[in-house]
Amino acid sequence: MKEQIYTIPVNEAYDTDCECPLCFLEHRLEQEAVEYELGAAMMEADHREESNNKGFCRRHFEMMFYGGNKLSLALVLDTHLDELRKKLAKFSKEAKAAENAKGGLFKKSTALDTAAAIASMLAGCEKTCMVCEKIDYTINRYIDVLLYMWANDEEFKKKFDRSKGVCLKHMKMILDAVPQSLKDKDAGAFISAFFEKQTKELDRIQEDIHKFTLKFDYRYKDMEWGTAHDAPFRTIEKISGYIKNEDEEKKS
Repeated sequence: MKEQIYTIPVNEAYDTDCECPLCFLEHRLEQEAVEYELGAAMMEADHREESNNKGFCRRHFEMMFYGGNKLSLALVLDTHLDELRKKLAKFSKEAKAAENAKGGLFKKSTALDTAAAIASMLAGCEKTCMVCEKIDYTINRYIDVLLYMWANDEEFKKKFDRSKGVCLKHMKMILDAVPQSLKDKDAGAFISAFFEKQTKELDRIQEDIHKFTLKFDYRYKDMEWGTAHDAPFRTIEKISGYIKNEDEEKKS
């Protein structure tokens, strides 16, 4: 199949030697999205209005903090905090009145209703993140492309077969996308091949992590490490997705 602009990122990811090509793409998207929030997004009024309302999760606030542009971050925080204060201010009368609120034997106190309403608003704020939303949207598009290429590109199917599979998070996302992205015949063939691939790769990881544990037993001190020396790192990636390696941690 002739390479298209939308297939290039997926092909590039499957050319890497990693536990999950989708984690490779997700990490790159995450870095680009954080840089965008502290750069070009500052000049887009509509985007700033949305980010003021939705904000960012703890992880992406942390990435922005260590992103090297404290002024841009401060501007984002200033306007986002102002928006949060406005949302809280809507409950000011109810919160003040709660001091004298009373409940009865069969009636819940209005003070408890007020507390629940404020907590619900705060819970909603915790669940929104501009960076997470952008990553989720784009990764789902990449998964659509991946499934299309698997069904229509024999060269990519060979890359897919040679890969180390994906993490369990992205395994679920791929399986969720199958009904919308593949015809019934292709869907059955893919699920069978995909499950076999994932089982094989999890067996490989299990062998490595078990070997890693054995190396701490004096009876196996002379056993060669083989590919087990970084097994804890790769096992976490296979189960949960991308984490920083030691070299990245030292740089951050």
